[in-house]
Amino acid sequence: MKNLILLCFLATSLTTFAMPQDSIGVKVVDGKTYIMHKVSKGEGVYGIGKKYGVPAADIFAANDGSKTSIKIDQILLIPKTGLTATGSGSGSGKGSGSTASTTVAKSEKTYHTVAAGQTLSAIARKYNTTVADIKNLNNLKSDNITLGQKLIVAEANSVIAQTPATKPADTPKPEPKPEPVVSTPEPVVAPPTVSNNNVVVSSKTESSESSEKSSQVINTYSTDDGDEVSESGSAIISSEGELNQERSFIMHPSAKVGTIVMITNTSNNNTVFARVVANCKCDTGTILKMSKTVASKLGVNDTTQVKLSYAK
Repeated sequence: MKNLILLCFLATSLTTFAMPQDSIGVKVVDGKTYIMHKVSKGEGVYGIGKKYGVPAADIFAANDGSKTSIKIDQILLIPKTGLTATGSGSGSGKGSGSTASTTVAKSEKTYHTVAAGQTLSAIARKYNTTVADIKNLNNLKSDNITLGQKLIVAEANSVIAQTPATKPADTPKPEPKPEPVVSTPEPVVAPPTVSNNNVVVSSKTESSESSEKSSQVINTYSTDDGDEVSESGSAIISSEGELNQERSFIMHPSAKVGTIVMITNTSNNNTVFARVVANCKCDTGTILKMSKTVASKLGVNDTTQVKLSYAK
């Protein structure tokens, strides 16, 4: 009786340590075992799947409606995956066949190239994902992105079962000759090509790319997203104490605090991305106040004419 209680305790402990720290338990549904995960703020299905090593498609299949949206404190069922092996055993092992099944995880990623005026929030809406998931997939520390940057916007992990063929065991023969083992390399799967009807990418030569390393020059830009806002007017340098002059910060009359704004100096086409940290009242014709750092990147030291582009 004591041995039985000890075995039960050990089994429970192993199950507990096998689960990630933020899981709240396990659940068996129709003979399948699932890890129960409680959704925290900022989490998305792709990020949760990456944490548990489970394809996002499997999580969508196990939780109705999760492909459209998930909520904070919602309990998601995460299918348990891993290495499995099956076989037939007998007392002597003679005259019986055995197979070993392994699972191989393959990852397919979807990419997006940042166009002029696009922000992380706009890109997340376009691919039905979250800003947090995109930042997690690309190891981004902030919401700042640059024109032409290539981002991973989705990652699908597929699990493929591979079962090698084996022959039934025959009657032992004297001194059998070993058979050569021939390994077949797996085919290389090319990453999927992402088609983006809203992005037009111009080809560049190596010489033109090297000449633009120091600064990017944008002659024209356009957006097809209805949530994008474009404005033109004067930009002035803020006075000391209004903004952190060493950061790329701006003040805007109406844009939401935290919005990333693309600012283009119309006199030299210099472009910089800056964050709205406060709202302000501006004189007629003035559309923003900028820190000295932003002004330096735009190549000005006084009032200048600019174009703005940002998401609502």
